[in-house]
Amino acid sequence: MYMKFHLSSYRIPNANELFALTGAEPAQNKVAIIPNAKDYYAPRAKQFKYNQTVQMFTDLGAAAEVVDLQDYESGEQLRKKLGEFTLLWISGGNTFCLVHEMRRSGFDTVIGDLMQNGLVYAGESAGAVAAGTSLRGTELADEPEFAESISYDGLGLLPYCIVPHTDNLDFFDANEATRQMHAGQPMLELTDNQAALFENGNQTYRIIEREAPLEQ
Repeated sequence: MYMKFHLSSYRIPNANELFALTGAEPAQNKVAIIPNAKDYYAPRAKQFKYNQTVQMFTDLGAAAEVVDLQDYESGEQLRKKLGEFTLLWISGGNTFCLVHEMRRSGFDTVIGDLMQNGLVYAGESAGAVAAGTSLRGTELADEPEFAESISYDGLGLLPYCIVPHTDNLDFFDANEATRQMHAGQPMLELTDNQAALFENGNQTYRIIEREAPLEQ
């Protein structure tokens, strides 16, 4: 079975395309929200963001639950929990905080097998970057020091350096530097209105666009 990915810069450009990856209607999906890119937030702010993301999926007709990687100490413990879900939603925020918890919790050791068994990986911003080969360049937009440990390696689930927010002026300098750092290497660039769908293997993808573009 091919591993399937939905990678975006911001939220869900087209919900039908996202749920099509699972092969089930929204109401038949159970979504695990991985929130750890926001671990540097104050507790109240973090809870607010959790609630917003759960509500986003509730509004789409799917059941959603936060699975905080900080609550898990082993990959096998996490494998059992994530096996309950059809779709992962890996939220945006600080990529270094996210990857720290992915490695500490054992997420990085079990995600490949879970996806081979049908779990779909949907990553937004930091969640998209983490699936690729490298975080190098992300330090120009995120603060690595916010994480308990700093790694510049992505999970390597996909053979691309993933660059989100390419049409967002707030990220212009960081994105230009990232392109230079990874010149000659496979890159996947996404605007804030796009998502990349990997349906037939980790080499090829198609880009979808938000029907009503965000205002810049």
